Amino acid sequence: MSQRIWPIYERMVNWTAVALFSAMVVVTTLGVFFRYVLNNALPWAEEADRYLFIWLSFVGAAITMRHKGHIAVDLLLRYSSPAWRHRLVLTAQVSVLAFLGIVFWASLPVIELTSETRATATDIPLSWVYLAAPTGCILIGIETLRLMARTRAEAREGQA
Repeated sequence: MSQRIWPIYERMVNWTAVALFSAMVVVTTLGVFFRYVLNNALPWAEEADRYLFIWLSFVGAAITMRHKGHIAVDLLLRYSSPAWRHRLVLTAQVSVLAFLGIVFWASLPVIELTSETRATATDIPLSWVYLAAPTGCILIGIETLRLMARTRAEAREGQA
């Protein structure tokens, strides 16, 4: 069952990132065209780009976590035994989950506070922008849990 779910989940997240990036390219291109060719700047283009970039950053962070692409200091891991290496990696992953939990819970009041506030140029509720943080925390948390499962499986294989 999970063998079918994860590829679908990964495709959905990847296509979301592609859609966000494509929207950024279109909005930026329109903004440049209107400003420099038609000499009539779009008042909403810069703001829309900023909000798309915020969402793309959180979705992209989850994809990067999936591929273990985030920056890490692995000096201690290089000189530790395989058993300790797995423990240290799991400890780091638990720390990531704790941090994500803190950010998730801290972002909820911000979303509630900004639900009535609207963006200046695009007139969208600012809570939609701030919703990127808890959504990103959930996506990164899912990828961290998947990495933890892989780390535990690798540790078990090493013990066998």
